[in-house]
Amino acid sequence: MHSTSISAMKITCATIGVLCLTLAAISCGDSGEDEGSQVVARVNGTPITQRQLVEQLRHGPGPKVLLRMIDERLIVAEAARRGIRPTHQQVELKLSQAASRFGSEKDLKDMLRERGHSLAELKDRLRLDAMLDRIATEQTTVENSQIEQYYQENIDEFSYGEQVRARMILTEVRQNAETLKEALDSGGDFAGLAQQFSTDPATSDQGGDMGYFERDDYAKEISEVAFSLEPGQTSDVFAVPDGFCILRVEDRRPAAVKSLEEVRDQIIARLKHRQRDKMRRQWLIDERKQARMVIADPRLRELVEGLAKVTSPPNPFEF
Repeated sequence: MHSTSISAMKITCATIGVLCLTLAAISCGDSGEDEGSQVVARVNGTPITQRQLVEQLRHGPGPKVLLRMIDERLIVAEAARRGIRPTHQQVELKLSQAASRFGSEKDLKDMLRERGHSLAELKDRLRLDAMLDRIATEQTTVENSQIEQYYQENIDEFSYGEQVRARMILTEVRQNAETLKEALDSGGDFAGLAQQFSTDPATSDQGGDMGYFERDDYAKEISEVAFSLEPGQTSDVFAVPDGFCILRVEDRRPAAVKSLEEVRDQIIARLKHRQRDKMRRQWLIDERKQARMVIADPRLRELVEGLAKVTSPPNPFEF
């Protein structure tokens, strides 16, 4: 496994102020004192020092936040090494999935607003998540024995019944369909006429091509006609739930099982996806072990190292 090295990642008790967004910048003064004594806030005249804040961070969210920052740097470094750059479409897909998870995009934005975060921040996190997905997928290997086992255990999934491949022309008015049938009988091009005149949104752009389908894939009225024709035959005009239809059968094939070679790539993709979550976690834990991290504060180091052994990858929705 590739070893990522973070040269002198020094996170000391004094500089952990980055966890609260440049504490030194909002310090209330006393610059002559050591950094730990700097006042970061006053309440009715009573000071809260940077040391006190750091102590609270250390015993509260500090180690977890620090580990997230470390994880993000490990992911970005490995993605850069592998040339992984999530596309806009990949990030938007993850955003769409997130919106569904929360109910709607509005609900997602409301959640972010309540927690004081923006959609842009979430997209940055989703981009990192997409990087980790790719890293984990590329790290995952699938053995031939696994592919063959999956194929045998799911053979029904790769079986299909008798199929036909047909083209369709659909019209709302019978007279229009009759006119098109006359044109076809006179040698008209079925695909061209379907593309120009068919009202079926699913097939018209493809010249009426319905692909291969089984009896149960379409309405009974369509299947009965399609499976009564031989390749090259064109049906008469007949009524269907959406209007009036003409079919031409292009091909027929008997019930069969797809060969392992036909579905090998599909099986590999599924097995990799199935193992991806496990590999995301394992890769990150391994990288944490190999990364050279220098954390000066002993207690903070102990807490972060403990978390690094067991903590799952960063959750984009955990703010």
